[in-house]
Amino acid sequence: MPISERGPQRLTARWVTLAGLKDWSSMVGELAPAIDLWSASCVRGRVNVLREISLKILPGELVFITGVSGAGKSTLLGLIHGDLELASGEAYVGGHVLHERRQLDLPRLRREVGIVYQDYRLLPRLTALENVVFAVRACELRLDPLEALRRARAHLDTVGLAGRCSHYPSELSGGEQQRVAIARTLATRPRVLLADEPTGNLDQANSSHVTDLLAQIARAGTAVLIATHDPKLVLDGAGQHVQLEKGTLERPAVAARTG
Repeated sequence: MPISERGPQRLTARWVTLAGLKDWSSMVGELAPAIDLWSASCVRGRVNVLREISLKILPGELVFITGVSGAGKSTLLGLIHGDLELASGEAYVGGHVLHERRQLDLPRLRREVGIVYQDYRLLPRLTALENVVFAVRACELRLDPLEALRRARAHLDTVGLAGRCSHYPSELSGGEQQRVAIARTLATRPRVLLADEPTGNLDQANSSHVTDLLAQIARAGTAVLIATHDPKLVLDGAGQHVQLEKGTLERPAVAARTG
């Protein structure tokens, strides 16, 4: 049945808390898509930057999307994150209907669709722990402060930074800052995690570490979409590779399992 007839679907399995990072790979076939785009197009100014993109990613799947500068990678992530509107087509993300803009709950969408950037975007006057606590509290304003602290520590432990909680961003390496940014994103318990050139400022060792971490997050049940220009990152990764060229997908975009 085409997507235009079936509409958004709900996940059929209980959501997994990411702090535990359990393996969902055996359940992938039972789940509705976390990202489901159908002939989606996007126009910026007078330029058609995305042309009839059809892309389906299930929970627990990892996809690398590559392309030269200006190919539309960041635009595609911005569309999925709700930052940009569709010119035509349909888009369902985590149960949200993006092409019905008037009914779209953007704050909720952005809690459920996390995004990690190349430049980390940490708050410089807060420690690593405080950056993550800030995200936890922003999602649940009435949450007990001690519980927020416990969750933040668990997320930092997940990314291997339990011993760096009291350090400020300026005291952390680039790889450590990116892992704090990932921990901060996990604080929202996202159904979808987008990563825009997440290793662009990192050396090879840190790039591999961050990529392995994102693959681990995918195995825990989150749909992960990574935009990158680094071909080695794609070769080393465990997911599927699709390519954007002048706003058009060059290959069928059905992801492979990460496990």
